[in-house]
Amino acid sequence: MSDWTALPATGDRRRRALRLARAHDAVLAGAPPPPGVRGLIVDSWRRCAAAGIDPQRGLAPLAVPTDEASERWARSPLAAAEPVLRELLADVRAEGQQVVLVCDADGTLLWIDGDERMLDQATGVHLMRGARWSEAAAGTNAMGTALALDHSLQVFSAEHFATPVHGWTCSAAPLHDPRTGQLLGVLDLSGPLQTAHPHSLALVGAAARMVEAVLAQRPVILPASTQGVSLRVLGRDRAEVTLAGGRTVTLSRRHSELMVLLALRPDGMTAEEIAIALYGDFGKPVTARAELSRLRRILGGALLAEPYRLAAPPRADFLAVTATDVAAYPGPLLPRSEVPLVVEAREALDHRVRSAVLRSGDPALLERWVTCAAGRDDLEAARRLVGRLAPDDVRRPAALSHLRRLVRTA
Repeated sequence: MSDWTALPATGDRRRRALRLARAHDAVLAGAPPPPGVRGLIVDSWRRCAAAGIDPQRGLAPLAVPTDEASERWARSPLAAAEPVLRELLADVRAEGQQVVLVCDADGTLLWIDGDERMLDQATGVHLMRGARWSEAAAGTNAMGTALALDHSLQVFSAEHFATPVHGWTCSAAPLHDPRTGQLLGVLDLSGPLQTAHPHSLALVGAAARMVEAVLAQRPVILPASTQGVSLRVLGRDRAEVTLAGGRTVTLSRRHSELMVLLALRPDGMTAEEIAIALYGDFGKPVTARAELSRLRRILGGALLAEPYRLAAPPRADFLAVTATDVAAYPGPLLPRSEVPLVVEAREALDHRVRSAVLRSGDPALLERWVTCAAGRDDLEAARRLVGRLAPDDVRRPAALSHLRRLVRTA
């Protein structure tokens, strides 16, 4: 087990909490630290004692009013990554009884959300906007100690210096400006002792890296929350997305299908709906969330959560095809996708294009249709093309050959 992790995956958490409580009292009374107490925690206790923090009654001071904390959050560059925070909330919602929060570089809590019952309990220990959770102000805690050490870590039960928060377990990861390396704040996941698990630290660390990825791209991607993206999916199996600022990315096949689903459902979809759409009745929301998390690393603020949706309607080629521009139709929508909603959209689009071509009677459009993937087996269109071509038209021999093949195989 890493020294940054508070406890193993298995074991009696209550017994461990009791041992830590005895060690906490003994060390603060001047006894040497017993085995089993992490060195980084003992060092933090000593710093807190030297700072004069009261371990019995000490709580994070309310440093700024709630409305001022909210204003700070609105001005903070970290606010641009709120979709990532919502994603983290969605990931832990099944476990319940947890809150996600963000402090700035001086430990002031600027943002918090999560389970309603835990939010009420959190207020009782000053886990609320405006409270100062730096180590120097609130004692050993995951947020403040992560800021002090500039490292992700977990703090469990009586590892906290202040006894009023011994009923909590917290995992925190520092957040840096990826361009300058400046420490911007800390991301934290907190809950009661029964939610304690080493994977919480890994989850928070991964979310912190996602936040930093959004910050790294904010000159290009974050404006997409209002400007939208461009999406090309016709005649190709992997979507091409152009982000705000002009950067173009080719997506994986799964992410391409996700983008089409989100374009088809502008009001948004839940993780459960996306899981069923992609994987059928046995699809798992956690699998869908993992794919969406990876997609967000590319799209940044252009992809929102709860429900999952694009921040602005995309400029999608498959949504723009009309009867007047079928000449520009390059081929079917994600031709090899078997996702039912994609298949439905592909067939509907092909039907719309075919109807427009047949109504037009234009030999050029008919020729384009019968030579593309969607129309190469269209017997009626092939007959109309041959009927529209003059006997001396150079295109007629190929059209006749194509029609004969279809008649033979009909």
